[in-house]
Amino acid sequence: MDVSQRIRPHGSAVALSESESAALPASGAEPVGRRRAFGGNILLIIFGVDVVFVLLSQFALGTHLLGRSSLSTVTPVLGVLVLVSLAQGIVIGTGGIDLSIPATVTLVGTIVLKASNGANSGIGTAMVTALVACVVIGLVNGLLVEAFRLNALVVTLATGQLIGGVTRLYRGPVPSVSNVPPAVADFASHSWGGVSLILFLALALVAVLWLVLNQTVPGRVLVASSASTRAATLAGLRARTYRIAAWVLATVVCGFAAVLLSGQIGSPDLTLGDPYLLSTVVAVVLGGAILSGGRVSPVGIALGAVFISVLNQDLQVRGYSTGVAQIAQGAVLGVGLALLGWVRSRRGAPPLMRLRRRNDAAAGKTA
Repeated sequence: MDVSQRIRPHGSAVALSESESAALPASGAEPVGRRRAFGGNILLIIFGVDVVFVLLSQFALGTHLLGRSSLSTVTPVLGVLVLVSLAQGIVIGTGGIDLSIPATVTLVGTIVLKASNGANSGIGTAMVTALVACVVIGLVNGLLVEAFRLNALVVTLATGQLIGGVTRLYRGPVPSVSNVPPAVADFASHSWGGVSLILFLALALVAVLWLVLNQTVPGRVLVASSASTRAATLAGLRARTYRIAAWVLATVVCGFAAVLLSGQIGSPDLTLGDPYLLSTVVAVVLGGAILSGGRVSPVGIALGAVFISVLNQDLQVRGYSTGVAQIAQGAVLGVGLALLGWVRSRRGAPPLMRLRRRNDAAAGKTA
């Protein structure tokens, strides 16, 4: 059967040509060129906003963000936020959302503390245990969402509660040690020119993910599988396998961020992951991603994380509470989603939808 016959509306008098059929994705999405141009515009906008915001913080608000002391405070926090937001972005790219990220961060921090017993000799055991825990969590979430077709919001909310309970039982009422191994703390505290090593590692991962998603076959297959599972399956791709692998990868990245965060803080507690529930979603949305899935930009996510970090630093320096920061993040998320929806709606309906409407109108006239 010709491809045009499969997508032609019933009773349509106008058939799609082979060139039109080949140019249109099965999911009704916009052509790749337009999507990339739209993504580029979003990146330019958020980059410009970040630059203006940093300059305001430096010269108008009195934060002195670019000073050495401020950089030593902001850059490790920014690096961790970039890493955890990348993990959230990988999941959102598949059309899901991971609400178990805060619980995962707290669990890995507890493992780094207890499995190592606070000694350098126990680092290997702690790292292997944390890696196994992250792989198991990613597999459970991925299988429940992709294989059993359960709602990602409900699944990760439930697994987050389970992870939280396991963490409390594992940690115990009074932990035997209160500090992570000195080697982990020393590694996480390294900096160059006031810029934390954690941020450099986060930017390196941004570059690696960008290359994988845009320049490798597995990355392109993952993007295609995320845009439309049905279309990717019909094309012979192992869409569900790649999407489950994305959940595992995201959880491992989250665990890596948790290890660095534990080293940077020194004494991780049961509130370690609390700040990374809403802020990661905000960073991903500001980077131009939509919550229904599709291509995500690691660079855009990093720029979104910069905005959130600068905003939090400004509010903290000016004496506002954590509650005000949460309100600000919620407002930014709402405004960001509204603007993205408005911009996309202004660009019109997808080409396939417009073509189907035209065919239906022609069929009506013929009748």
